[in-house]
Amino acid sequence: MSRALPYVMDSPRMFQEIAPTPDARRKTPRMPAVLAVELSSRAKPGRCGVTRNASEKGLLIVTPSRFSVGDELALSVLVGSQKGSVGARVVRVEENDAASAEVWRYRLAVELDGALPEELLDEARARATQAA
Repeated sequence: MSRALPYVMDSPRMFQEIAPTPDARRKTPRMPAVLAVELSSRAKPGRCGVTRNASEKGLLIVTPSRFSVGDELALSVLVGSQKGSVGARVVRVEENDAASAEVWRYRLAVELDGALPEELLDEARARATQAA
Protein backbone atom coordinates (compact mmCIF):
# COMPACT_ATOMS: atom_id res chain seq x y z
CA MET A 1 0.00 0.00 0.00
CA SER A 2 1.24 3.48 -0.69
CA ARG A 3 2.04 5.71 2.25
CA ALA A 4 -0.75 8.14 1.31
CA LEU A 5 -2.72 7.37 4.50
CA PRO A 6 -0.28 7.35 7.46
CA TYR A 7 -2.63 9.49 9.55
CA VAL A 8 -5.22 6.73 9.51
CA MET A 9 -2.93 4.15 11.08
CA ASP A 10 -2.01 6.51 13.93
CA SER A 11 -5.46 7.96 14.45
CA PRO A 12 -6.71 7.73 18.05
CA ARG A 13 -10.20 6.87 16.75
CA MET A 14 -9.18 3.94 14.59
CA PHE A 15 -11.01 1.30 16.61
CA GLN A 16 -13.62 2.30 19.13
CA GLU A 17 -14.64 -0.02 21.94
CA ILE A 18 -18.32 0.84 22.08
CA ALA A 19 -21.46 -1.20 22.10
CA PRO A 20 -21.88 -3.02 18.79
CA THR A 21 -24.60 -1.74 16.49
CA PRO A 22 -27.62 -4.05 16.66
CA ASP A 23 -29.03 -4.94 13.27
CA ALA A 24 -31.41 -7.83 12.66
CA ARG A 25 -29.87 -8.49 9.22
CA ARG A 26 -26.42 -9.19 10.62
CA LYS A 27 -25.24 -12.46 12.09
CA THR A 28 -22.43 -10.73 14.01
CA PRO A 29 -22.40 -7.22 15.55
CA ARG A 30 -20.38 -4.45 13.93
CA MET A 31 -18.24 -1.78 15.58
CA PRO A 32 -16.88 1.51 14.31
CA ALA A 33 -13.33 0.97 13.05
CA VAL A 34 -11.04 3.25 11.04
CA LEU A 35 -8.25 1.14 9.56
CA ALA A 36 -6.11 1.56 6.45
CA VAL A 37 -6.83 -1.11 3.84
CA GLU A 38 -5.23 -2.15 0.56
CA LEU A 39 -7.73 -3.75 -1.83
CA SER A 40 -6.67 -5.85 -4.80
CA SER A 41 -8.73 -7.61 -7.45
CA ARG A 42 -7.47 -9.15 -10.68
CA ALA A 43 -8.48 -6.05 -12.63
CA LYS A 44 -7.58 -3.48 -9.94
CA PRO A 45 -4.50 -4.34 -7.86
CA GLY A 46 -3.15 -2.16 -5.06
CA ARG A 47 -6.09 0.18 -4.44
CA CYS A 48 -6.49 2.04 -1.13
CA GLY A 49 -9.37 2.37 1.28
CA VAL A 50 -10.33 3.06 4.88
CA THR A 51 -12.76 1.04 6.96
CA ARG A 52 -15.72 2.71 8.62
CA ASN A 53 -16.94 -0.30 10.59
CA ALA A 54 -16.04 -3.92 11.12
CA SER A 55 -17.56 -7.15 12.29
CA GLU A 56 -16.31 -10.69 12.61
CA LYS A 57 -17.59 -11.41 9.09
CA GLY A 58 -17.20 -8.15 7.17
CA LEU A 59 -16.00 -4.59 6.69
CA LEU A 60 -17.47 -1.38 5.36
CA ILE A 61 -14.76 0.36 3.33
CA VAL A 62 -14.65 3.76 1.64
CA THR A 63 -12.42 3.97 -1.43
CA PRO A 64 -11.92 6.11 -4.52
CA SER A 65 -11.98 2.92 -6.63
CA ARG A 66 -15.15 1.39 -8.06
CA PHE A 67 -15.60 -2.33 -7.59
CA SER A 68 -18.61 -4.47 -8.48
CA VAL A 69 -20.80 -6.76 -6.40
CA GLY A 70 -19.28 -10.23 -6.58
CA ASP A 71 -15.68 -9.05 -7.08
CA GLU A 72 -13.19 -11.22 -5.21
CA LEU A 73 -10.64 -9.14 -3.29
CA ALA A 74 -7.39 -9.67 -1.44
CA LEU A 75 -7.35 -7.28 1.53
CA SER A 76 -4.39 -6.13 3.58
CA VAL A 77 -5.41 -4.32 6.76
CA LEU A 78 -2.79 -2.12 8.44
CA VAL A 79 -2.55 -1.06 12.08
CA GLY A 80 0.77 0.52 12.99
CA SER A 81 3.41 -2.06 12.07
CA GLN A 82 0.85 -4.91 12.07
CA LYS A 83 -0.51 -6.15 8.75
CA GLY A 84 -3.21 -8.76 8.30
CA SER A 85 -4.36 -10.28 5.04
CA VAL A 86 -7.67 -11.90 4.22
CA GLY A 87 -9.77 -12.66 1.16
CA ALA A 88 -13.16 -11.00 0.72
CA ARG A 89 -16.10 -10.68 -1.65
CA VAL A 90 -17.91 -7.42 -2.45
CA VAL A 91 -21.55 -7.77 -1.40
CA ARG A 92 -22.73 -4.15 -1.77
CA VAL A 93 -21.50 -1.01 -3.55
CA GLU A 94 -22.85 2.47 -2.81
CA GLU A 95 -21.84 5.78 -4.33
CA ASN A 96 -21.59 8.73 -1.95
CA ASP A 97 -23.45 11.75 -3.27
CA ALA A 98 -21.72 15.08 -3.80
CA ALA A 99 -23.01 16.45 -0.48
CA SER A 100 -21.50 13.55 1.50
CA ALA A 101 -18.89 14.27 4.15
CA GLU A 102 -16.92 11.25 2.88
CA VAL A 103 -13.70 12.10 1.09
CA TRP A 104 -13.93 9.14 -1.29
CA ARG A 105 -16.67 8.29 -3.73
CA TYR A 106 -17.50 4.63 -3.06
CA ARG A 107 -18.58 2.57 -0.04
CA LEU A 108 -18.06 -1.17 -0.26
CA ALA A 109 -19.53 -3.77 2.03
CA VAL A 110 -17.32 -6.85 1.92
CA GLU A 111 -17.79 -10.31 3.36
CA LEU A 112 -14.56 -11.77 4.69
CA ASP A 113 -13.42 -15.27 3.68
CA GLY A 114 -11.78 -15.73 7.07
CA ALA A 115 -10.93 -13.83 10.22
CA LEU A 116 -8.43 -11.03 10.54
CA PRO A 117 -5.47 -11.99 12.74
CA GLU A 118 -6.26 -11.54 16.43
CA GLU A 119 -2.90 -9.79 16.97
CA LEU A 120 -3.94 -7.07 14.52
CA LEU A 121 -7.26 -6.54 16.27
CA ASP A 122 -5.50 -6.50 19.65
CA GLU A 123 -3.14 -3.77 18.37
CA ALA A 124 -6.09 -1.72 17.11
CA ARG A 125 -7.88 -2.05 20.47
CA ALA A 126 -4.69 -1.17 22.40
CA ARG A 127 -4.17 1.99 20.33
CA ALA A 128 -7.79 3.03 20.83
CA THR A 129 -7.48 2.47 24.60
CA GLN A 130 -4.24 4.51 24.81
CA ALA A 131 -5.83 7.37 22.92
CA ALA A 132 -8.95 7.45 25.09
